[in-house]
Amino acid sequence: MKKTVFFLLTLGITATLAACSGQESGSTPEPAQSQGQPAVEKPRGKLTAAIYDRGNVPASEGTATNNRWLRWIKENAPVDPEFIAIPRWESVQKYNTLFASNSAPDLIMEYDRAYRNQLYSQKQLLPLDELIDKHSTEYKALLEKYPALRKIGTMPDGKLYEVGLILGNAPGINHQLWIRKDWLDALNLGLPATAEELYKVAEAFAKQDPDKNGKADTYGINISFVGGMIVDFMFGNVFTIYDKSPWVLDDSGNLVHDWERKAASITFKKRLYDNGIVDKDFLTDGKGDRAKQDFINGKLGMFGSNGSDLSAFRAFKEMNPQGELVALALPETEFGSFSPVVSAPFSTYGVVNAKAKDPEAVIRYLDFLHKQTTSNVLRNGFEGEHYTLDDRGCPTDIDAAKNNTERVYAPDIAALAPLTEQFQQCDAIRNPPAPKNPTPKDEAEYKLQKEFAQLILSADKAYVDPERPMAGVIPASFLPSMPQDLQINQTNGYKAVLDFLQKSIVSGSSYSVEKAVEDARNAWKMSNGSKIDEWYEEWYRSNKDTAVLVKDLYTALK
Repeated sequence: MKKTVFFLLTLGITATLAACSGQESGSTPEPAQSQGQPAVEKPRGKLTAAIYDRGNVPASEGTATNNRWLRWIKENAPVDPEFIAIPRWESVQKYNTLFASNSAPDLIMEYDRAYRNQLYSQKQLLPLDELIDKHSTEYKALLEKYPALRKIGTMPDGKLYEVGLILGNAPGINHQLWIRKDWLDALNLGLPATAEELYKVAEAFAKQDPDKNGKADTYGINISFVGGMIVDFMFGNVFTIYDKSPWVLDDSGNLVHDWERKAASITFKKRLYDNGIVDKDFLTDGKGDRAKQDFINGKLGMFGSNGSDLSAFRAFKEMNPQGELVALALPETEFGSFSPVVSAPFSTYGVVNAKAKDPEAVIRYLDFLHKQTTSNVLRNGFEGEHYTLDDRGCPTDIDAAKNNTERVYAPDIAALAPLTEQFQQCDAIRNPPAPKNPTPKDEAEYKLQKEFAQLILSADKAYVDPERPMAGVIPASFLPSMPQDLQINQTNGYKAVLDFLQKSIVSGSSYSVEKAVEDARNAWKMSNGSKIDEWYEEWYRSNKDTAVLVKDLYTALK
């Protein structure tokens, strides 16, 4: 079955993206100064623009800085660009080298917010407020329509430095907790609504033979990778294996380092572990691969899924044709009701070099990227060559193999091309396209995709809800950048804290949670933790009215 080209660009993807620039023949006319006078020709500007090099441009397509999409940009944009390749996985090193040699690009594209903060603190970036006000139409209109975009692009001095785009009309879902509804039905159980009910359901899944094979070979839930983080989030604990942000608000609205939620989450995991409800070797399952295989093989009652994992769902249904899944809203705990990680419906990637020779050309180029006509080409390709429109008006591949060659590297080039309303309605995950002239295999696949769509829609309903917000105060991607010495202290302190907490889970009665938390707190103090906490608390007091907070993820687009 044909698949829409939008599979390259799903919403909770957060790919690191790069900018491009362009040119068109001739000069750009300015409006005549008065009636009867000829239009004034505006000289074409020039700029250099970063483009990520992931090493994924097929040889037949050219190179990261010379390929069909960049040539199209050059033929149609109002400025003359040169592209500078930035190795995706060594971007910071490359940028540092370019800045040291005074050859950094005018338009810098970088996913790492901490590095962009560093460039700002080093005064390497150009404020854009006046430039956008004077020379922009497209991006200025976007800022007026979505004030949150200005908010996330504004630095502590109150000026706008970062350029981004709207990613969707609501936060995207990063993590989900899938539960076997068919097992609940088999054991005459309901969906758990509290932490204690979740424990009892997990225990029943592990000990009451829910698959009726007469063997004790099932687990209740996974606590490796996403599953473990979801248990943390259930307790409002934002200090996880990957998202280490241990601050919450106290009753007075002050930012404080939390230890109670850590203790509650670890106590719950330890209880699951001690009673044989989870995989005893979860600590060696760092990326959750073994848990995913247990889920696929029908041995896991609740599975923490990393994003909209259609491939895992397909494999699960092949092994468990009668298996029925729903996305479970995280049960309530004594700390409240929360959701797993959701991604912001907006993001920033682009900043402008303070030494840009022609800042106006950069703004005109950014406007070109933000045009809907530009977005359509860079995100979909050319109609009649790469796609046709289906009955819903959605792009559908003409030749998937051809598109895989010619479109595989395009998302980086479309970094700042806005997502259209068409993109929302044509989301292939939530609204899969029906096959034309389907074979029985096509019809079976379409049925499976429709079932998966219902699972994801149930996750949308369960998790994108301000009444059950993502745990924490500041989204991880919008945390401020501390001084370098404190960053090193923080990294070392986090590792020590995590080591003590995880040790308590697997140590039985020989190492209690209380002792682990005591040791973790001492380790945090030894790592200059008090000064780190003070820095964040002061930053929050000074910036809480202007910073991007978790609550903004739910209200920014209204």
